[in-house]
Amino acid sequence: MEQTRPFYDFSIPFNKDDSVMRALLKELVELGYKTIAIDQSFDHSKKDAGKRGSEMFPEPHKIEHLRREFQDKLRILQRITILYVDVNVAHAMSVSLNLRKFNLVAGQPKTDAALTHCCTAFNGDLITFDPVAGSRLLVNRKAYQVAVRRGMFFEIKYAPAIVDSNNRKDMIKLAQNYCTKGKSKNIIFSSGAAHEFQLRGPYDVANLAFIFGLSEDQGKNAVDRHCRQLFLKAESRRLGKTIMFVKGNGPVAFSDSSEDEKSEGDDEMESLKAEEDDAEVEDEKRPANKRLKVA
Repeated sequence: MEQTRPFYDFSIPFNKDDSVMRALLKELVELGYKTIAIDQSFDHSKKDAGKRGSEMFPEPHKIEHLRREFQDKLRILQRITILYVDVNVAHAMSVSLNLRKFNLVAGQPKTDAALTHCCTAFNGDLITFDPVAGSRLLVNRKAYQVAVRRGMFFEIKYAPAIVDSNNRKDMIKLAQNYCTKGKSKNIIFSSGAAHEFQLRGPYDVANLAFIFGLSEDQGKNAVDRHCRQLFLKAESRRLGKTIMFVKGNGPVAFSDSSEDEKSEGDDEMESLKAEEDDAEVEDEKRPANKRLKVA
């Protein structure tokens, strides 16, 4: 399995201009991030249904040259964010081969029905909202709990809150809703930064927990532990059932339960025999008139 290291930023929007992408990646390295995901958006609601079973989702962008350039500094993943309005996206996802090429699959619902489906049946890893697009949906308590049991994570982006005060209000409202309905479980922080000046260091991002209604530990987990759990869940979804081989460094001792029981029984018989021999020796040392009579 691919290794990842903290800290994480799972939302770096893709830009066709390589100079912009390089500037973002260099800034991420300087800030101390080790694992990031380049985000690619796809609006399912604007596509024609097409023939049943046809491929609707795009292939990942070609970023091999960026991976080679930053291979010793950053672990670069690829993510797709699917915007949709109804449950018809489920069939398109089930027959898609391109989705398996992405490391992370995020859902961005645009209606209340899509939000309920995203929490209860969406075959992805992450639930996100974009305040810039005017999304102001609020999850209810039951749907939030179902999503947490399914291992889904909720994303809060901080870059839109830096750029615009109205977006800041919407993000705080969204975060407070997570706190009220689900005690801010399974939350991760991402930047969503389109420019290098919108990025912040991981410790500064963790301190946003106090603004978004999270505890100090939840803020730290939002840029570290929860992101690692999200990555492992995504890998298990991509790989499915697998076989693992465990190799030990030292000697391995195997034991059979039947042999263990037999050895324990032999030890008990030897101890009983030793006690009988000791009793006979003590009896011989006694006077004749005080020796024990054996029937």
